[in-house]
Parts: sequence; structure tokens; C-alpha cells
Amino acid sequence: MSASELLQRYVAMWNEPDSAVRRAEVADLWTPDGLHCTQTRRFRGTEELVARVTEAYDQFVGGQGLRFRSGGDPVGHHDALAFNWVMSPGDSDAVLAVGFDVVLLDVEGRIVADYQFNEPPVASTDLDGQAERHLAAVAAGAERLRKEIADLYLPGARLVDESGVYDGVDAIAVALTAGGPRRPAGSASAQHDAFRYPWRAESGETGVDFLLRDEQGQVREHYRFAGAGQHPA
Repeated sequence: MSASELLQRYVAMWNEPDSAVRRAEVADLWTPDGLHCTQTRRFRGTEELVARVTEAYDQFVGGQGLRFRSGGDPVGHHDALAFNWVMSPGDSDAVLAVGFDVVLLDVEGRIVADYQFNEPPVASTDLDGQAERHLAAVAAGAERLRKEIADLYLPGARLVDESGVYDGVDAIAVALTAGGPRRPAGSASAQHDAFRYPWRAESGETGVDFLLRDEQGQVREHYRFAGAGQHPA
């Protein structure tokens, strides 16, 4: 299944009026112990996921006549996919709400974890400062960058972007340096073990970095999605 096909099935599931079809789609799209996280809640396993999707359907689609649709092309590589979705009135394409998801996939293309963020994020001085520290390290030079990586990342951490998978301080430094310095392009946000922030490169390229961190805030997985995070106003 392609990234576009997965996104279309994912969005259609939230709009599906038939409860049996919704359940079947949840069971097919996620692994049996799959995870879905919102800003404040966590749902794990088929039963909790079905309840989550049904709750959203009853509130927004069945209850208010709204619908969910994709907010642009997905950006995916390796075992991850990032995309925007929008919520609109059932009879128009007006944008009432925007979300941003990162889904991590198993080898069969089923969702292992799904992290859902609200757009735009609520500005946070602390989170924005953390994002600035990650992005500023590249511009500070190779020695400072290696020290920052050693401090911010776990020893076994990896960085994954469209060009490959990078393990260890030296490899991560190379990946972060590629394309030159980047600066924040909006507010950062966090939920549970996930942290994400948008960026803009000097070339004009934009994207989103998505980090999974331990309880001390050290990065264990870092995904870079060039081109992600562009959505209707």
C-alpha cells in the first residue's frame, strides 16, 4: 500500500458511518497492539482504537455533519509517514480545524504508533527553546554540534531522513549538517514521548522534525520530514 493509499484509507475511516466497517479498518490499518496518541490521551490495542474512532465519528461526523479529509500529500520514508488532515463542513471545503500526524509502520505497512498534533500549536517558550537548541547546534560548528548530540541524544539513538538511517554521533552530525543550517518556522509542540518542530532551511526548503524521547528528554529516534507540515490556511 502506497503512502497516498494509506492516507486516504486513514481519513475515510474517521468518516465511515458503518460501525462494522470502521472496526474492520481499524483492525487492518493498525497492528493488534497499535498505539494512537493525542495531545492528552493514549489508546492502545484494537478495542481502544475502535472506541477512539467511534467517539470522534459520533461527535464530529454523525453529531455535527462534519467530515475529515487529507490536507495535502503525505511525506514518507523508511518506516514513517507524516501528513496533515483537515476538518470541514460536510457541504464545503472550508477549513474548520487542522491536524498533523506522524505514523510509524511495521514491515507490513501497518501502523505501530500514531501521534496526532493540533495545528497551530500553542506557543511555549520552553518547547520553542528546545527546538531552537536542536536547530542552532548545526550553525555553531562541528565541535559544538558533536557535543550537543552527545548531550541531547541517547547512545543508541538514530536519525532517519529520506536519504538514509544514521546511527551514532558522527553519522547523526553528518545528517543534521546536510542542507545547511535551519531555523524554526513556527512553534514546537510535545505530547507523551513525542516532540516535533517545523523548520526552514536557508535554501527555502521547509519541513518538520519529529523526535521520540525518553523520560529525561534524550532523543532515541529522530525523523526528519522535508516538505511536511504544509497545510491549508
